[in-house]
Amino acid sequence: MIRYQSVVLLCSDIAISKQFYQDLFQLEIELDIGGLVTFVGGISLWEKKDALYLLYPGSDTITNPEKPAQELYFETDEIVEFSTILQERKVPLLHQIQVTPWNQRTIRFFDPDGNLIEVGESMEHVVKNLGKEGLPPEKIAEKTWMPLEYIKMILQ
Repeated sequence: MIRYQSVVLLCSDIAISKQFYQDLFQLEIELDIGGLVTFVGGISLWEKKDALYLLYPGSDTITNPEKPAQELYFETDEIVEFSTILQERKVPLLHQIQVTPWNQRTIRFFDPDGNLIEVGESMEHVVKNLGKEGLPPEKIAEKTWMPLEYIKMILQ
């Protein structure tokens, strides 16, 4: 099952963008982990320099205006099965399944117009799997960059 999660906007200055969306639209922050902010309702902001470093490692993408400055984000806990569907349909990939620095498996690809789409495991799924491996909540928080309170809530 694939679930739409959010539009992710890549921002030059996360603090300025966060304040802009909060002030103008009175958006409530769902999660703020510094370089990534998710608002209730499906808009996320990601620090551009961090995002592009992970999306296009080894290339000079920060100065290349042809690279997408946003992505659509979906979640599935059946990421391997979804990857197979992409391969069967010959969808052009940015990358195969990767494990992010925060331990989430993701795959990124392009739609017919070149728009970037990411499908990743839900962080709830990631947290539960790390818990099944026997990691304590504090270690899971460290590995996922998620707040300890969130980890404890998921593991209950």
